[in-house]
Amino acid sequence: EDQPVFVLSSTNLSEDVCQDLKGKHFSKVNAQELKHSRLAKNFNQQKMVINLLHDLAAHSESVKFAIAHKRYILVTKIVDLLIEPMAYEDGLDFYKNGLNIAYSNMLYILTRSMAGNAFFEKMILNFQEMMRKRTKKTYDSFFRLFFENELHKDLDEHISPLKLSHIKYGLSIFDSMTEDSLDIAFAEAFTLVAEWSKSIDGNITLIHDNSSKMAKNKKIWDKVLHPDIPEKVVGYDRRTTQFPIRVEKTEFENSKDFNGLQIVDILSGAMARCMKWVVQGKPDKDEYSKELTSFLPQAFGGHIIWPNS
Repeated sequence: EDQPVFVLSSTNLSEDVCQDLKGKHFSKVNAQELKHSRLAKNFNQQKMVINLLHDLAAHSESVKFAIAHKRYILVTKIVDLLIEPMAYEDGLDFYKNGLNIAYSNMLYILTRSMAGNAFFEKMILNFQEMMRKRTKKTYDSFFRLFFENELHKDLDEHISPLKLSHIKYGLSIFDSMTEDSLDIAFAEAFTLVAEWSKSIDGNITLIHDNSSKMAKNKKIWDKVLHPDIPEKVVGYDRRTTQFPIRVEKTEFENSKDFNGLQIVDILSGAMARCMKWVVQGKPDKDEYSKELTSFLPQAFGGHIIWPNS
């Protein structure tokens, strides 16, 4: 409940410019390292963050975000991991023309509206448990929801592919899934860097916070994003990626030593705060989130995964 949104932020501002921004907006903050989680607790420091964001919004091309609605992501994972493989075996490309997105939206909307929020929360929680533990007990707990509850006929018809997946594959569905099937950090970072490659000429050097799990996947990361990968366009219509991504070097560094990493921490924290406020129905008491939301989401580019109502 407290962290309903995943946010990754990035900037192509130089370290010198980031140092100047830090000095301009946070000179009165007595801390070696700037963290949004600490700045957001103080009214005066909230104002500093807002002034920084307005400053950056004037040069919005220097910042990009990746934003994901976590509950909706779990629904898309149900579609990707349980329904798409069965459709593929039957000769149906579930990703063509955005069918996977349309189906995910329908599943997200109909389960909440026709079965209620309690059922929806149980569904995504049981799915998450199933994917993390991969036991018969967690598997049965997830699929039992669709067989033992009396559901609206329209919803029951919509989730029939889930029932068919259970009947067709059973526990063997796990055989084709990796242990990190629910992890979105790698994919979102990849998408964000791919967005930058469209606007940056030449090869890219990426500096990433070393506290993240991304550092553990560095070998795969370097291989997928290397400039020597042959040219190819992957995906459909607007959802395409042009290879090579041209990341020549990725360095995982301590954020205490890089002003740029501290700036993107503030960006990520502020965006997560305002998008959480949106998810929670925009409660009146949170003036900081209200002010952030008045300009922050629309001020910058990037990539967003969010349910369409």
